[in-house]
Amino acid sequence: MMQLFITVTFLITAVLGSGSLARDISSLSKWLKNSGVQIHEKIKWKDNGLNDYGLVLTSSVPVGTVLLKVPRTLVLDSQVIKESFKALEADKFHVHEENYWIVWRLYQLKCSSGGNASFAPWINAMPQAFETFTKDEINCLPFYARYAAEYQEAKFASFCNAAAVMKDDDCVFDPANSDHVALLKWAFNAVWKTNPSENAKIIKQTSELVPLGDMFNHRDPSNVQMIPEDSDYVTFAYKGDDDNDDEDNSTNEKDIFISYGQPSNPHRFLVIFKFAPRAEYMPKLWSHLSYSPTNPYASDFDGMVFDSRTGNVSQTVWDAILWELSEPPSQELYLSFRDKNLMSHKGLLEEVLLNHINQQLEELATCREKISMLDSGSAPNLDIIRQHNDFLTEVFTKVKNNPDNWTMMR
Repeated sequence: MMQLFITVTFLITAVLGSGSLARDISSLSKWLKNSGVQIHEKIKWKDNGLNDYGLVLTSSVPVGTVLLKVPRTLVLDSQVIKESFKALEADKFHVHEENYWIVWRLYQLKCSSGGNASFAPWINAMPQAFETFTKDEINCLPFYARYAAEYQEAKFASFCNAAAVMKDDDCVFDPANSDHVALLKWAFNAVWKTNPSENAKIIKQTSELVPLGDMFNHRDPSNVQMIPEDSDYVTFAYKGDDDNDDEDNSTNEKDIFISYGQPSNPHRFLVIFKFAPRAEYMPKLWSHLSYSPTNPYASDFDGMVFDSRTGNVSQTVWDAILWELSEPPSQELYLSFRDKNLMSHKGLLEEVLLNHINQQLEELATCREKISMLDSGSAPNLDIIRQHNDFLTEVFTKVKNNPDNWTMMR
């Protein structure tokens, strides 16, 4: 079937939202049209309410159909931005230098009055306000989520150090200026995370922020992916869903999803993208077992999972536990050992895992007690923190209650 493209023509005729928090989607639509962005004719905006916008297919398209092509001249690319600044002291970064450049470029576009007006429609269509975690909220998070939140704070501090030595005549950053800090924090949040009602901003593995591509929501598995079709464009193609992808007679709208990476890590999605997981979007949950990096099974993050719907334990989890207990000198010897001794050790493996599950549930119960003492007036992220805890508690409880996991402990 021929892949049909049109220059972007869908327009929303008003600035939706209210006050300074409004996202100017109408101007964004016009800007996309005038900037050469190509979009498939079956794509349209989806208004999810509360200043939240996404993209949908109005009907089915064949797998492999190119849905969106964005000229590279519009893309914020870390490497390109970095090359335009030679005076920055690299030791000011300490961590995450590459991703810094997109944050700085957004800050520059937002504050500079010279030569950047052409990007204003895109910038103004981004979320204009974000809720950050308070100290009391962070204290209510389980260990890995708390670590992620504190890590983000340290990362922003590192970015402030780097911004303070930027040599830019049009746009300076003074860490003692609260307005400058607030504006850089906006850029940091616009790149790295979103509030509960907003679509997350996407940073690709190639460190690019792509207009309109940053409005895809996350799901695992995704139904859209970037493809290397044309070096002058960033191209997104439809990779298919589980249901009737080859039929083109459906009249039902289909939400478009892309993967933000680490699809089984709920703490990353809470802290960076500001939404709590559900089994629908996170069908696999990381087991939270942390072993030595020399353990090849434990290093398989995507394999170290529980099924969020059933509580089934992956074989990788069992292998990681057995490897840790047996400490084999090589994987070849491990496989030989496993084949001969798995059943005789199964009871011990189950005991180790059950103790781990109970520890996770105890930690979550302690966190729930702290959550119950929060007040929504002073805890803006209370709802998603509670949902995050509920999701983890539900999945770990499913693992504990699934009899298939405990064949030797019945």
